[in-house]
Amino acid sequence: MFRKNNEFILWLLVALTASMSIIGSMPFAVGIAGKLSMIATSARLLFALIHGSQRLGWRRLGIMFVIACIVSWCYESLSIATGFPFGHYVYTSELGPKIGTVPLMIMPSYFGVCYLAWALAHVLLDRFDLKIQKSLMFAIPIIASFIMVMWDMSIDPASSTVKHEWIWRDGGGYFGVPFSNFMGWFLCVYTIFQLWAIYLMRSKEIQNCAEDNNKSSWYLVIVIYGSIFLGPIAAAFTTSDGSIADASSQVWPLKALYETLGLVSIFTMLFVICLAFFKVQKNDNLQ
Repeated sequence: MFRKNNEFILWLLVALTASMSIIGSMPFAVGIAGKLSMIATSARLLFALIHGSQRLGWRRLGIMFVIACIVSWCYESLSIATGFPFGHYVYTSELGPKIGTVPLMIMPSYFGVCYLAWALAHVLLDRFDLKIQKSLMFAIPIIASFIMVMWDMSIDPASSTVKHEWIWRDGGGYFGVPFSNFMGWFLCVYTIFQLWAIYLMRSKEIQNCAEDNNKSSWYLVIVIYGSIFLGPIAAAFTTSDGSIADASSQVWPLKALYETLGLVSIFTMLFVICLAFFKVQKNDNLQ
């Protein structure tokens, strides 16, 4: 009964994340985009805490949370102050209260999607558990980092250039977002994943979890990651003609911006979703 109740809650969180992604992409929602982002972040955080605690236990999951929060806050604060590694930008008040110069919700947002990317990296490498083995010491962090950056590539221009949740001071070639942002993102999340992999390697062996053999548990991870990409897709079909200027006064056509984000999400995030789904589906060791 406990397992069924948890699974029901997880599916509700998937539905909430999907709803926030779609609603947040609508033109009428630009003014409340920050609030919708906070709801979606909270849903992903709860999902990671419930799903992850079943597989890893609270102690190991707590270590991942601490690593993700500290590393992301340090990189974000450093970049806001110096421009390294993401570039020069500043957060507006759209995302709520801040710790220093970084909104409080940013760190849990990293953790929520980091957990999903970590699990999906295991699936793509045909490792249907959340353990880390010596042979995969670097492979899982690298694959998980790519999965994380795919997400950022699908949302950053809309969140910054259009919704002004953060502002890129010098603009950039990717609809107002600089090339350095995505390279910095890869460095940041790779640091998180590699530190967590080292911790898991040095900690006591993770016991096998009954959920590792449960297809529906893996489908949950795939679907909630997939729910994030619904926003760029919906925006590509609903955005009308118009234009927006970034902080460098470069003007970008809105339709081109959203259609590009839709294409990027389809051929990056959706590819991962499909590949992971087929790997889970065809695995005869899963029930």
